[in-house]
Amino acid sequence: MAASLTAVDVLNLVLVVGFLAALFGWAGGKGALRSLRADMLNFEGTLEAFDRRIKQREGTAGQAATQRRRTELQTRDDEADKLAQALARGGGRRRGPAIVTEQDAEEAQIAELEQEARAKGLMSGKVS
Repeated sequence: MAASLTAVDVLNLVLVVGFLAALFGWAGGKGALRSLRADMLNFEGTLEAFDRRIKQREGTAGQAATQRRRTELQTRDDEADKLAQALARGGGRRRGPAIVTEQDAEEAQIAELEQEARAKGLMSGKVS
């Protein structure tokens, strides 16, 4: 049988075998790509599940931190309100305007000393 094959028959046989090999190789490659795609989809699904869990935990921790921050701010606001009410009732030590600059502080000291001197009788009139 091999002796009766011509060059055209051998060429046809090589072409048919090559075609079949290429066809099965292409199909195998597509199958491999499909299985790779399936693996990637499975991997992505797992990553998304982990991502959801992490975000949920971060969300819970974030909510707890926000609640702590709100509680601290509320405590500070309550304390500030109590102090403001005490100052409004006159519970503060100072009764006059706040001293803003050094010159105001010096003038306030001088006025206080003059008042003490008048109270002790050391000063009778206004000194400029």
